[in-house]
Amino acid sequence: MKPLKQSIRIDRNVEMEMRDGTILRADIYRPEGHEKYPAILIRTPYGKHAFNGGFLNPVEAALAGFAIIIQDIRGRFASQGQWDRQNMFEVEALDGYDSVEWIAAQSWSNGSVGMAGGSYLAALTWIAAMARPPHLKAISPWIGDIGTHMQPFPHSGVINFYTAANAIPLTALDLLDKLEQSGEDVQNIRAYIEHVLEHPEEVIHHLPLKEIPLAKYEPIKKMWLARLNPLPAQEQDKYRKYELVNVPALHVGGWFDQLEWATIRNYQQMVERGGSPYARDHQYLLMGPWMHGAPVNYLGEMGFGSAVGGRGIDIHQKILSFFVKHLCDIEISIPSVRYFVMGENRWKEADHWPPPDTQWQHFYLHSGGRANTAQGDGKLSREMPGSQPPDTFIYDPINPVPTLGGRVVPSPGLVPGPFDQSSIEMRNDVLCYTSDVLQEDLEVSGPVVLKLYASTSAVDTDFTAKLVDVQPNGRALNIAEGIQRASFREWNGSKSPVKPGEIYLFTIYLGNTSYLFRRGHRIRLEVSSSNFPLYDRNMNTGNPIGEDAVGQKAEQTIYHDGKFASHLVLPVIPRQR
Repeated sequence: MKPLKQSIRIDRNVEMEMRDGTILRADIYRPEGHEKYPAILIRTPYGKHAFNGGFLNPVEAALAGFAIIIQDIRGRFASQGQWDRQNMFEVEALDGYDSVEWIAAQSWSNGSVGMAGGSYLAALTWIAAMARPPHLKAISPWIGDIGTHMQPFPHSGVINFYTAANAIPLTALDLLDKLEQSGEDVQNIRAYIEHVLEHPEEVIHHLPLKEIPLAKYEPIKKMWLARLNPLPAQEQDKYRKYELVNVPALHVGGWFDQLEWATIRNYQQMVERGGSPYARDHQYLLMGPWMHGAPVNYLGEMGFGSAVGGRGIDIHQKILSFFVKHLCDIEISIPSVRYFVMGENRWKEADHWPPPDTQWQHFYLHSGGRANTAQGDGKLSREMPGSQPPDTFIYDPINPVPTLGGRVVPSPGLVPGPFDQSSIEMRNDVLCYTSDVLQEDLEVSGPVVLKLYASTSAVDTDFTAKLVDVQPNGRALNIAEGIQRASFREWNGSKSPVKPGEIYLFTIYLGNTSYLFRRGHRIRLEVSSSNFPLYDRNMNTGNPIGEDAVGQKAEQTIYHDGKFASHLVLPVIPRQR
């Protein structure tokens, strides 16, 4: 499809009636004229007026010949009804279905409807697709999952604490607007929320978490407690009914997005379990060096050059090309997987993920028992360890290891991306295992996993891992990170307390990445027990999240010998000579 020469029209607050009579309102961008056009529906709880078009600009899409419908979901902003986040799978399935079919029936629609959206909007897209509206032909979920639980990894047992803490006041503002419209006095609540937005530390550091001052207000309390108690992994999986989704999908994610694992998992599951052969054969994955937000060409202390925009890749155009192919039946070649190799700053293509030529290489932990700090004797090597003493450190939840970059949502006080971890690596509760200087480039593309043999003096605790690129000048840039709650080590969704002093194998998932460790650089693994406030801090008591006002110190022991060979598993891509 070529850009149109005519202008576009924008219709505001167009009413769309759902099956129960509730009116949802949408802004519609479409070409001026009387022709019929393919449509793309975007449903949002954050206000259609606030849609920033980071992945898909509605004006440009309309100029390209699409009708773009941005809708306030039920109970949010201009739409009627009550927002019911706890029952979103039931409510949004019906509303998504009805919205797609309403669009298909309009005089300006050609009957082919797509859906798109990022984060929460991606979840709404998935939910509607599982309802199978007849006129839905393709979807493009960005930086999101089928649910909205926002865990760093569903089997980790922890929560993305800072994301949850910041989302509550922002989400509450529209609720307060609706309460005020109904005649309630919310002046004091509103003033306090605005205060918290300027001083988030009042929520972040408050103990116990379940009793933060905001939680005394309904319905904020209900939302907060739901955030602190996400569904177990098995319960979440019950909602991921890939076999019901029978349309092509373009999955878009970022290496520094907290939900990168979900984007890739959804792609893989659709390839395997999608609801039709056509759907399974038309799944596409696009992974860039991006955060949980609009694509940018730099993050933290690393730039990615022109390859992430302009002539390198125009993500807006990539998404539109996908919809041209599947809403307009125009043949366009789209690679199954397109991913950005950070450090090399170039795009590569593959038939599936991880890439077919992946070599799983083990890097073993070594030390003489003094791996504390980057100045310690911790080593990372392909050689199996022999008889070696373990490393120990004290984890104090009142003095947790602070978050510095990584897969964080941009928020006051936290910036996503790679940052120099040198200050973090000066702490005695951070173990550092560093490789020799690399004699040739080493590309790591795929899921990164740490197999860690460890014991603790507590009945429950956490273990964290961080993959770091140590440059010749000493800068130590974080590439990927992960965490595992000891009581959820079995990955089966059930909680199992640990026995103090007993050695367990912990599988710590650091997520997917694609990064080129350059010749002359070194690979470092950081091991600790906290990364706060990105993840909630384990109080070492075994109590549920949010219960404790006081924590306990824990002595952590990391083993790396012939019997308990802790090791990092890296997906290495052979370099062409």
